[in-house]
Amino acid sequence: MEKTKKIRLFALIASAMALIFECVYPTVFIKWIVPLYAVCVLCSAVIAYLLFFALFAAKDAKKPAVSALIGAAAYTAVMMGITPLVNNVIFGAVAPWGSVLVNTAVNLVFWLVMLKLIRKKTGERFVFLPLLCVLLVAVGVPVSVVTTAPNIKATGFIVSDTVENYEKRISAIDIYENTLETAVPQTQVYDIVMEHLRAPLPAGKTEKKVLVLGWDGCRADTMIMAGNRGAVDALLADGGKAQIAYCGGANYPAPITQETATMEGWTTMFTGCWAEKHGVSGFDDVVTSKERTFFVSAIEDGLIDSAAFDFSWDTHLRTYANDVEYSKQNGLNVAWNLAEGEEGGDADEGTYQNALQDIQRPDCSDLIFTIFEYCDYYGHTYGFWNDTPEYAEAFRLSNEKGVALIDAVKARPTYDTEDWLILISSDHGGYVRGHGGDKLQERMMFIVTNK
Repeated sequence: MEKTKKIRLFALIASAMALIFECVYPTVFIKWIVPLYAVCVLCSAVIAYLLFFALFAAKDAKKPAVSALIGAAAYTAVMMGITPLVNNVIFGAVAPWGSVLVNTAVNLVFWLVMLKLIRKKTGERFVFLPLLCVLLVAVGVPVSVVTTAPNIKATGFIVSDTVENYEKRISAIDIYENTLETAVPQTQVYDIVMEHLRAPLPAGKTEKKVLVLGWDGCRADTMIMAGNRGAVDALLADGGKAQIAYCGGANYPAPITQETATMEGWTTMFTGCWAEKHGVSGFDDVVTSKERTFFVSAIEDGLIDSAAFDFSWDTHLRTYANDVEYSKQNGLNVAWNLAEGEEGGDADEGTYQNALQDIQRPDCSDLIFTIFEYCDYYGHTYGFWNDTPEYAEAFRLSNEKGVALIDAVKARPTYDTEDWLILISSDHGGYVRGHGGDKLQERMMFIVTNK
């Protein structure tokens, strides 16, 4: 193929791919559609290769293909490095719109400069190049901005979600009986459950029961949205109380001793101790055999006859593998109920149905612990913030499912003779689209009980 024609073809293909990339990339990255994101990265590398090849060919380089490969690899590496730099250094967290805007701007400048150099080096006018440049600017940029704009609005809290403003929001919530400074440790969940089971039965009561509603990734300041007829309101209306609690092993501003993360948080609640004792510091860790979850220990201590853990994330089966196996080998009546379905939707519905069916049985489990992933899933996807519509909806769904289970408990024919502890809590908070660190917003959670 004639050199000029090859250059023209490569530049044309690269420009067309760049236009498509510009229109698709923002949505793919913001919604974090991982397979398509991988395609976008590959597409960006191919675009860079084609443009570098066209330029080196126009310069009559000896090995344009090799030079183009090196150039494309270097450019892709730089672009891949820009994303975490923008996210973690400039914006302080996984702020998707920041990366989108920076990556899009850098790519656009790179493409236009390369096309200009190619055109200048060849001396050919390439009528299609000015047209594609216009399309990139007139179509690609507006599409990128329009696609990104809603997320900029949704995650605009990155500017206002400061420690000072968080403290103000918490102080405006009147249901908490304590303050951020006097927050109780997350281990209190274990203590409250076990103290209830060990306490003497009140007059007229014949059996101890426990229902825990776990709302993964639910921040402490979401309580401002609790409203009427929700699960939280239902417990407080029964004479309950709400407390601010902390995860991470130490209250703010002391350094955390374990990540403010899912498995660490729930395990601390289940065992009543921090990671230094229970041994869980990540997704791949298993609770040490020296520490038993209260699903097992409460039965072995003769406090209850049965327990059920309802969840939708299979990592729990690995983390609590020792107790799963131990309960089977020793004939302990513990049900480890993994719900199936899509994350953040059908799976939580499955968790709800499993718990509901259990509660509606005459001989329901004595200790029922449910984990709903709504807030964590939508927090990671759209942002951990009340004004993010999706996160607010996640809290609403958690509250709705929670009150439905509470109503089911109260509808039991034997409810009047049962001594029920109902508790709502979270494993950690969140900041922008992540958690695990030592920010105040990540560390604070809550404990709400009916007594």
